[in-house]
Amino acid sequence: MKKNSDMKELVVKANRLVDASYRLTLVEQYIVLLAIVLARETGKGLNSIDFVSISAKNYAEHFDADEKSAYAQIKEASSTLFNREFILYDKHPESGKDRVNRCRWVSTASYVDEAGVIQLRFSPDIVPYITRLETEFTRYDLEKVARMSSAYAVRLYELIMQWVSVGVWQIKIEQLKEILMIQTHYTLLKDFKKRVVDVAVAQINEHSDLIVSYTQKKTGRNVTHLIFHFKQKEESKPEKQKETKQKLAFDKSAATMQEKVEEFLKGNKRYLQRHSNIAPHILWRTPAIWMEFKDEFDEWLLL
Repeated sequence: MKKNSDMKELVVKANRLVDASYRLTLVEQYIVLLAIVLARETGKGLNSIDFVSISAKNYAEHFDADEKSAYAQIKEASSTLFNREFILYDKHPESGKDRVNRCRWVSTASYVDEAGVIQLRFSPDIVPYITRLETEFTRYDLEKVARMSSAYAVRLYELIMQWVSVGVWQIKIEQLKEILMIQTHYTLLKDFKKRVVDVAVAQINEHSDLIVSYTQKKTGRNVTHLIFHFKQKEESKPEKQKETKQKLAFDKSAATMQEKVEEFLKGNKRYLQRHSNIAPHILWRTPAIWMEFKDEFDEWLLL
């Protein structure tokens, strides 16, 4: 890549958006991620009024593409992105029933042929989920996905990053297919694994900062769940020593409540065995489940 490796380009997405159902091509995903980064660099951030401009040169530099072919790719992708939707799930405030929201990524998609530039105006529905940098957001560096060639690999990496502090994530196969919006594709499990999961896992292992593997879980006679196991790749010795030192120096008095909860749950065997499919930041906000651990947590705070 033609950029300083020390310049980390942070992508921030709300976990609710990461869990949403949508299907974008690889180029469309890259355009959205690059727009998030560029909007932050300008200091203006993303909003539903201003355009975000992406040049073929900028795209080529980030994703190792030829500049001439890059413009053709982003021009076509800007047009298709205009027609894409994402689906968010929440509760209907009046009835309390589950609600399905169909939303657009962008409200305007423009291109300037002679300048080799596309411009996007994001929809009001999407902006809140990709602009606010809060603790429930998934963060990762753009360079971690920039060399992937599978759109499924980028999506799976985003999903796993929500659970990276836990090291394991279990999900129903049908739910994963729904998130990827391929419910009617790959009806045979072996095809889904071969063409989607195995490809994604291989690319994550090759290009990102994670090592990922997965196993299957049966309900009755049928395989119904995939269980992903993952960890950070080994760092250089100085970095590893630094990280170890930081972990040993965890200061409970200076930590936020969420940081304390996550630190506590990392070493709690009952949590890892019984609720590994619930992220720490979600579990401690779920009183019915959190009460199982409250006494242990209070004792841990006193240590």
